[in-house]
Amino acid sequence: MSKLSQTLFTLSIILIITSCYADSSNTTSPSSSLCPISLCGNIFIRYPFWIKSQTINTRDQFCGYPDFGLECSKSNKTIINLPSDTYYVTDINYDNSSITLVDIDILDQKCPRVRKNVTLSNLPLSFSKLDLNLSFYFNCSSYPPYLDPIGCFRVSNDEKLRSYVFVDGDEGEIGYDNWKCEDHVVVSVKVDEVSDFVGSVDDLINGFGSAVKRGFVLDWRKGFEDCAKCENSGGYCGYGQESKNFTCICGNGSVVAKSCKKGTFLCF
Repeated sequence: MSKLSQTLFTLSIILIITSCYADSSNTTSPSSSLCPISLCGNIFIRYPFWIKSQTINTRDQFCGYPDFGLECSKSNKTIINLPSDTYYVTDINYDNSSITLVDIDILDQKCPRVRKNVTLSNLPLSFSKLDLNLSFYFNCSSYPPYLDPIGCFRVSNDEKLRSYVFVDGDEGEIGYDNWKCEDHVVVSVKVDEVSDFVGSVDDLINGFGSAVKRGFVLDWRKGFEDCAKCENSGGYCGYGQESKNFTCICGNGSVVAKSCKKGTFLCF
């Protein structure tokens, strides 16, 4: 190799390294202030979730899915608002794309009564295979006399009103269509929290409270696979408000489809 070729080769390597370090420095400072990885209590919060009070969102770009904005309470509890109600977030598993929620209204209740069915509407969420549904019938005035009611839900001034719990679907075996009840709510709980109770009405009556307080699991839809590539390139994962798709927000303010690294060379 001639001296000129060696010189040109050396200069090209220097330019590549300089560019790599420049890209690296550009992707850490501005973007980290725009889309920080947050900590609320013991919950790490990053894409597709984001903290409403700590994240700067432009009109066109979000640091996460718009409806996945979370709140961090003064007591460092993570809170999410779904169409049906407000819930505490007790765990986010980014490897399994799952989030564990607990109804915010029932944690302080000795006999927890969930008032509403969980409604997901058009959110990119679905119930997990780790869940099992419990079916509650509250304040029933007509029911089979041989069934054991939930004692802690008994209305003190009306002994005739009773409440019941079943694994969802099992009540069909006893002709529940003829019952007269004030309310019917289906509650999701973790399967492993009630597996020992299934098949025993008494055990389910005594154990549903702790199971409900440990919450249920929701999976968010796939489609965020490019996030790792974006983060490895020094960018921060975001969501395009207009495109309705994942975007990668780079430190220089640019928004790209997948990665902030340019060209065919790899930076180490």
